[in-house]
Amino acid sequence: MLIALKQILRRFKRDDDGAILVEMTLVTPFVLLLSAGVFEFGNILNTRMLLDAGVRDAARYMARCSSDWNTCSGYATNLAVKGAITGGSTRVTGWTTDEVKITKVKSLQAIDPATGTELYLSSTSNVDVVQVQTSYPYPGVGLWSYLGFGQLTLTVFHQERVLGW
Repeated sequence: MLIALKQILRRFKRDDDGAILVEMTLVTPFVLLLSAGVFEFGNILNTRMLLDAGVRDAARYMARCSSDWNTCSGYATNLAVKGAITGGSTRVTGWTTDEVKITKVKSLQAIDPATGTELYLSSTSNVDVVQVQTSYPYPGVGLWSYLGFGQLTLTVFHQERVLGW
């Protein structure tokens, strides 16, 4: 009986048919986690780029708008969120016009007094600038919170020199 058991163990030692199955069982969870992380990061980056495009479009529109401030800012916030001044479909799911803040900065210096760097090309020493910003709570697909991270908020800011008004 002992000899038979030794023969079975010898055959089992030489047989490596199940080694691939064991290796795949060990590696698969890590590969899936890495793939999910790449997907999540790509989704965060895409959302950030869509928010940036919307904020930039709104700032450019506000800088060149020739109507009154309230009309222009209403159109600009809709342009940021929906990609059109009226109507349109949302760029990012859950992003609303209430999350877009538009402010104007009067009399910003065209030349930095500390360094002498020309910030804006201007015939005067001061220029008007419009600033558009948003903060968007990223909902994600769950991997971010599953790994123990808190709520991710994407914040985007853009400023343009005013050419209109």
